[in-house]
Amino acid sequence: MPVADPFPVIQHAAEEAYATPAYAFDNRDRENPAIFVIQRTIGGAAYFRDASGTRPVPAGHAMLFTHREPTGYGYPPEATETYRLRFIAFEPRAAASLFDRLRADFGSVVRMPESCEATAVFEEIVQRYGQRRFRDRLQESELLFRLSIALYREQVQETRTTDPIEFGSHYIRSHFRAPVNLKAIVQQCGVSREHFIRAFSARHRESPGAMLRRLRLEHARAMLQATELSVQEVALACGFTSSNTFCRAYRQKFGRSPGAGRR
Repeated sequence: MPVADPFPVIQHAAEEAYATPAYAFDNRDRENPAIFVIQRTIGGAAYFRDASGTRPVPAGHAMLFTHREPTGYGYPPEATETYRLRFIAFEPRAAASLFDRLRADFGSVVRMPESCEATAVFEEIVQRYGQRRFRDRLQESELLFRLSIALYREQVQETRTTDPIEFGSHYIRSHFRAPVNLKAIVQQCGVSREHFIRAFSARHRESPGAMLRRLRLEHARAMLQATELSVQEVALACGFTSSNTFCRAYRQKFGRSPGAGRR
């Protein structure tokens, strides 16, 4: 039985400009359901419409959508400035889950300012596509994965000022293997310790300290089962400051010692 090709592939990438409301698309009418699109505004603005309503997509932002979904976009009827855009249309394949997670966490209109990593990768893809300068299809896939990850990172950074609690949860998930503590996490979020703990616990149904400890212990259990590292090495690799602290926490959560868990 043939194995499905996991590597995403670019179908088209280009720059376009429009200055009339005749530029409007309903994605339900598109032919190929396997196509995903990242469309960045470089001048003027477009609109994007989905079940939550219609919102603008100004310069420094991008819309994310797929063909055959119940969304639409186009040139705003009230606009007077030319809408200039660049887009990448691709078959996502193994990158689909990452693209879907990006939209689920941050929506279909995302920040993509001129000076960010995501824009640099996006522009490289558009340029290489236009000049047929991909080294091979693996480089093409690599750049698409890098673009999706860079876009996600950009949205996380934006939440630092727009939603410090959300930023804190992303920070914990990204740094739990480092020896960070709650004080350091709160400093990154720029809010008071009391407010952060209260708001975080209400939103995520566990305290930030509990999430940090849970992620570390779950990762430690996987490491114990998959590697031959010592308990001390596993403890340090998972953000614990000592093997004694790690062993106590592990026994409390799983009801046995790390050594017994490995056996």
